[in-house]
Amino acid sequence: MGQLGAQPVFAQVLSSGEGRASSVDLVEAARTLSMQDAYARALFLYIRSNPAVMNDQQFYVGLVSYLVSTQIGHDCHNAFANEFERRDYYTRAFQVQPQLQQIITGKKIPQRFEVSYRVTTSEYDFQASSLPFGNIRSIGQQLGRMIGSENAQGCAHGMLQGTNVDVQAFPWRFDVIDESGQPQAPQFPFVRSLQLGPADARTLFQQFGRQLYSIVAYQVVAASDGSHRVQVIATDAQLFGLSDTAVVRVQTYAHPSLSQPNYLDIASQLTVRTERPPQQQGYNAYSHVPHLDVTVTLQQDGFRAVATGVAQSPGTGVTAGGTRTITGSAAVGSSSFIMRMSAPQLTGRVQGLSDVPGAQRFLTVFGEIDFNNVTASSAPILGQAMVLQVAADGTLSETQPFPITGEFTPLQASAQAEPDTPTANE
Repeated sequence: MGQLGAQPVFAQVLSSGEGRASSVDLVEAARTLSMQDAYARALFLYIRSNPAVMNDQQFYVGLVSYLVSTQIGHDCHNAFANEFERRDYYTRAFQVQPQLQQIITGKKIPQRFEVSYRVTTSEYDFQASSLPFGNIRSIGQQLGRMIGSENAQGCAHGMLQGTNVDVQAFPWRFDVIDESGQPQAPQFPFVRSLQLGPADARTLFQQFGRQLYSIVAYQVVAASDGSHRVQVIATDAQLFGLSDTAVVRVQTYAHPSLSQPNYLDIASQLTVRTERPPQQQGYNAYSHVPHLDVTVTLQQDGFRAVATGVAQSPGTGVTAGGTRTITGSAAVGSSSFIMRMSAPQLTGRVQGLSDVPGAQRFLTVFGEIDFNNVTASSAPILGQAMVLQVAADGTLSETQPFPITGEFTPLQASAQAEPDTPTANE
């Protein structure tokens, strides 16, 4: 069983059981596991930095349980039909240990990732010539003092209940440390206020209101001493104002030794849409999601890009759908982007927003390249979007973030080969 070619035999032998786990191909689960998931990335970096842990049987059983949990979701109570099937599965799982080690060793694991932030500013302090920050909110990935997977841990407990395996010994969580090695959540690298003269502060407010945005790049390194710790350090960041017509850089952060200020090449066509699975048609967490089907063409200059395109409006069953012209602008990081687009197609009812006469609506997209599924013809994106409403008096209202999908086409040659190593530099 030392060769990857033996994989089908493994799957065939284990498929005779009745539980959900019996159909899980461990080799394929490891091969396709997304390294854009913070815990999966930390775990594989930990194994790569401490390869001897794969020889620890209890650790390996924990790894197998984790891989199974990524495939069967919340259906852990049906993982095995009985204790005999469970014993057979874990016994045979050791046969593919060399393949799993090989996959983890050769897997492309990005040691840099990005987080998008929305920064709400407070009232300008004329005496201190300062614009204080109010709320700083990360959109999408949440950063804290630990990186863990409680769902997978609970699943493993259920699957291994009644055995002598010490489930707690497996690294279901990694403590986050800062550059000096102290326990600390990853930092937003900018100070909590801007030193601006009254004229600049007025211009910023008139153009962007009380919202700024930031894309922050972090480097992550797993400890090589066997401890369950990961070091997360901010390396590069841009703080900027964003509207549907402009991106204005406000501040730049660069780590003294770790900075690598690169920008994803997005000079192509981008499609963004929302998709509602059947179970989301009724009242649920995403009942506020508007219909989106937007296609824009982007022109890029460094970390800025401008967009023009059309939005498709759905038909009603009685009337046909139509198209509307839209414009937008975007700020770009090394693997992600934030885009603001005009949204004339969103003049109807949007849950979470009041119908205010004279108000304008915009769409803010927080996206990143899904580099696990990049092909020669498209670069899929993952992300979230929010509908922003600006009343005539400047009052801002927003929906909760909702999931979006889409893709860049055609794909630039550089992005095909290395989607998280961009080529356009400012």
